[in-house]
Amino acid sequence: MNDRLTTRGSHEIILRESTPLDSTALNDFFSSIQTEGKLSIKIRRQIDFFSFYRRLNLNFKNFIFESTKQSRPNLTSNEKVTHLIPPDISSEIIGTASFLLQNRTLYNRIVKIALACDLRISNKRKAIMNWSKFFLPKITELQQEEKIDHFITSINLTESKAINAFLRPRQLNDSLPIYELIQKYNLVSVHGFFPLIHSLVKNIKIENATELDKEALVKYINLKLQDYELVPEEIKNNLYEYISQSILYSFSHFLIAKDPQGNIVGCTHPVSSGLLQDYFPQKYDQQANNFRQFLKFTSFFGFSRTLTRPFSSTNKEQTLNFRMLHFLFFDHAEVLNSLVYKAFHDSVTNEFVLYAYQKTSQYSYRPPRGTLHAEIPYGLFEIKKPDAPSYQTKIKIMKNIFLDYLWF
Repeated sequence: MNDRLTTRGSHEIILRESTPLDSTALNDFFSSIQTEGKLSIKIRRQIDFFSFYRRLNLNFKNFIFESTKQSRPNLTSNEKVTHLIPPDISSEIIGTASFLLQNRTLYNRIVKIALACDLRISNKRKAIMNWSKFFLPKITELQQEEKIDHFITSINLTESKAINAFLRPRQLNDSLPIYELIQKYNLVSVHGFFPLIHSLVKNIKIENATELDKEALVKYINLKLQDYELVPEEIKNNLYEYISQSILYSFSHFLIAKDPQGNIVGCTHPVSSGLLQDYFPQKYDQQANNFRQFLKFTSFFGFSRTLTRPFSSTNKEQTLNFRMLHFLFFDHAEVLNSLVYKAFHDSVTNEFVLYAYQKTSQYSYRPPRGTLHAEIPYGLFEIKKPDAPSYQTKIKIMKNIFLDYLWF
């Protein structure tokens, strides 16, 4: 595949795989471009750009869309003959994209998926006009080299620019892939509790898992995973070993819910956003800003916690902090209520709680009554070549989807 494109003048645009030496420049470029939606946000990686993937313990491919330019010093005709001065070559990152490679289960077999993420394209004309010429050929190449069965991605359905660019292009284009919906899901953020409306069931006990709970916890999670597709192979094969060797997870950080007989009836593992990357809010839209102001008001009465002020109003970068609820399983909605309440009050005072659920099938995952919460719709899509057979991928996946590491 030709990963080079020569433009007017001495400019050349290339697509290449990144190296560790690109980390600083990649991080600077990545964090300079904000994602749009109800909340416009910039993301910055900690330590180095690739630390995010290493903490997830996933194989990955990251690619850089780069513009290079050759320039020669101004010389007289005599100097040009007597001096063999090499040209100055300058390069500029104008785009990047990553693919996280995972083996996951689908109807009792293992499929290899590539999760497309971290797509950032400069607003410069040469980037916008040329990136699509490389994207589809790179997918084809990756599919052959890595034996990929499915390319998938998550898209924020309030992000109008992404919707128009990927899901509703102005015209059909054979150089662009097709995005087919697999499932819709919502991200729920819980920011507080109304004291007169919210209540807890007294006989559900929430505590951190101990050494004695490990075997029962693994058995409980494995039982719940039977109702899910796209479960990572490592989790399906040996959950105990997976947790024991993980950078993000540990048994002692699991919250488990027990009934009066001491049986496990629910669990979750809170993961701090700061363990993966830093989020900097830039601007809230009108609806989101109204919600932020409402939380500011209710925080005076101790009902909620405030949201981070955006850069647009302070001219100061401040992180948005939250805890993601992974491995969130429970037997009934009252257990979810208790788990969310415990996770929220175990977090620090500038954090909120975030979890994902499929709205059409996971009714018991709806936000508990009496919570101050918000929901943002997302879609999980399969990325396909235009000449691929047309079918609705979601027909193949009738069970719930294990969303951890697909929404982060």
